[in-house]
Amino acid sequence: MDDLSARPGEPAPLADRLNRHLAAGEFDVGERIGSERELAERLGVTRSELRSALDVLERDGQVRRTIGRAGGVFRWDGKIERHLNTIEGVPDMLRQQGFRPGTAVLSSGIGLASGVEARALRIAPGDRVFRLRRRRDADDIPLSIDHMVLPMALLPGFPNVTLTGSVYRTLAEQYGIEAGHANETIDVVAATADQASILDIDPGDALLEIRRVTYSTQGVPFEFARDFFCAARTRITLSRHGARWKRAVDHR
Repeated sequence: MDDLSARPGEPAPLADRLNRHLAAGEFDVGERIGSERELAERLGVTRSELRSALDVLERDGQVRRTIGRAGGVFRWDGKIERHLNTIEGVPDMLRQQGFRPGTAVLSSGIGLASGVEARALRIAPGDRVFRLRRRRDADDIPLSIDHMVLPMALLPGFPNVTLTGSVYRTLAEQYGIEAGHANETIDVVAATADQASILDIDPGDALLEIRRVTYSTQGVPFEFARDFFCAARTRITLSRHGARWKRAVDHR
């Protein structure tokens, strides 16, 4: 019997039937269950009936729905996926996963580059930089604290732009600076009292610290960043291709 079918004499609610399907299929977190059309056809119900059932499972944090060519219904455990394969702002990342993004500017202003900032951005210590610190929310729940440092020599007038939107989009549209690639390192750190207060977690809770230098398509570094994501609310994902280890094989 199809695990999506109602049992004889048991008019099981549609959400319960979908739950049985998740259990029987042993779907892994992040795995695609199917499209709404595919699931509706298997169940023999209308798309509107299916969506009502999916609303229940989505509220319970068991599935999520995304749109687009690679979209569909996915097994979920409540975590946001932070992809390492692409360079994108947090708001775009959240929208693609079906979340409503929010941003609160914690601080911003022009200052003088420290030694580490100058080395990362290939500028002289003491050169002017713009620093921006923001909290990112997903469906009104705090997700991360972003620290961004940008060289003012590349961005005249930048402090006058809107700071709650995508900085990457602003750089591309107003300054012609497109992100080409980024180097990132990830550490697990304990939340300080200040970070915990901002993110509504307990001091000492785990954070994913992502340090990043982002380069333009011309190879010029334009961003030095340190982002802190709530580890309990975030999953790191990436795709790997090829077998570069073969190049290191000693054939002597």
